[in-house]
Amino acid sequence: MPSLRNSTTLILPRHSSSSSPRRKPFSFKIQAKIREIFMPALSSTMTEGKIVSWIKSEGDTLSKGDSVVVVESDKADMDVETFYDGILAAIVVDEGETAPVGAPIGLLAETPED
Repeated sequence: MPSLRNSTTLILPRHSSSSSPRRKPFSFKIQAKIREIFMPALSSTMTEGKIVSWIKSEGDTLSKGDSVVVVESDKADMDVETFYDGILAAIVVDEGETAPVGAPIGLLAETPED
């Protein structure tokens, strides 16, 4: 099954304006959750997998448990499901290409703005 990991939190400073010198500057957080979808190890001997087809397209909304991509392993073709709700933000490995186990093959955003 694919592994997913969170992106970095961005902290932006807010500058006080010259018209209100008594304001203290402060910081706020913008947190975008982008998760990498990794090539899963579908068998104990699998070292790389081939993307047979993407079931979902970039921009599609995904729900936990949806099949996202079909991967060819050293033993069989298998559907890979998502463990998270979100939007397929980017396909990193195209159909017909191979990737080593653990390499990112797609990006899943929590919201369309991410």
